[in-house]
Amino acid sequence: MFSNEQWWALSGRAGPHVDFKIWAAGGGGSSGSSRAGAGSGGFVSGTTYQDEGTTLYLSVGQGGPAGAGGKGGSGGGYSGVFTGSTPSQANALLIAGAGSGSSRDTASTHDNPGQGGGGLEGNQGIRTGDGGKGTQSAGGAGGGNGGGAGSALQGGSNTGSGGTAFGGGGDGGGNNSSYTAGGGGGGYFGGGAGGAAGAGQAGGGGSGYIKDDEDVEDGAFTQGNNGSGDNGGAAVESGDDQYVSGTGKGGDSGAAGGNGSISYRINNGSWVTVAYSGGVVSFTT
Repeated sequence: MFSNEQWWALSGRAGPHVDFKIWAAGGGGSSGSSRAGAGSGGFVSGTTYQDEGTTLYLSVGQGGPAGAGGKGGSGGGYSGVFTGSTPSQANALLIAGAGSGSSRDTASTHDNPGQGGGGLEGNQGIRTGDGGKGTQSAGGAGGGNGGGAGSALQGGSNTGSGGTAFGGGGDGGGNNSSYTAGGGGGGYFGGGAGGAAGAGQAGGGGSGYIKDDEDVEDGAFTQGNNGSGDNGGAAVESGDDQYVSGTGKGGDSGAAGGNGSISYRINNGSWVTVAYSGGVVSFTT
C-alpha cells in the first residue's frame, strides 16, 4: 500500500499535498416552553494534491442562531474547501454538512431536536412534518405546510426566527403559539426546514461531500449527532489534536450552535486552523 507521498511521486505529477480536517457548524436550539437541542455538524477529512501555486478557498460555517421569542432555531453552516473564490458545487473538493435547528413542541415533551449533519447524507428529521435530509443528489424536502426545501449549498428556511447562518444554514420559524420550525443545515445539498403543521417540526441535516477523483485521497466522513431533550448534539471528532473547544456542537435549547473550523497542513508541515470569520479565506500551495 503506497503512502500519499509515494502515490504522488509515482503519478508523475509535481506539487504539494494538503491535508484537511473540517468541522461543520451546529444548528441553533429553539426557545420557549418545551424547547429542544439542535444537531451537531459533521466532519470530513482528506488529502488533496495540487500544482504548486494553486489557490484554495476555505468557507467556515457559522453556528445556527438560536430561536428568538419562542421560535425555532436556525440551521448551521457547512464548512468546505473550494477551487474558486465563490463556493459552488462545481468547484468543491471537500464539504462537511451542518446540523439543523430544533423546534418547540406544544406537548412539553422536548422530543423535537435538530438533526446531525453529513456524512454522505444528513440525518432525517424524526417526526412527520420534519425537514428532509440533504443527500448527494438533492436538497431535503421541506416539512409539511410551509417548510422550505434545501438546495445546493443552502439549507431550507421557514418564516424567520434567528437568522440565516453563513455557510448556507437556513432560518427557523414559528409564531410562538401553535408551532415552531427548525431551519435546515447547510451542506453539499442542504437539509429542509421543518413545517408549520401541528406541533413544531425540526429541520434536516445537510450532506457532506468528497470529490471523487485523483485530486482527493483518503477521504472520510463522521456523521453529526442529533440533539436530545434540552441538549444539543455532541461535537464529533472532539478528541482530535486540531479540534477547538465548542466547534461544531449543536446548540442547547435557547443557545446558538458552535461554529465550524478547518485545519490544514502543507507537505506534512505545521497545522493551521481557520476559524469562522463570516467570509471566504484563501491560501496558496
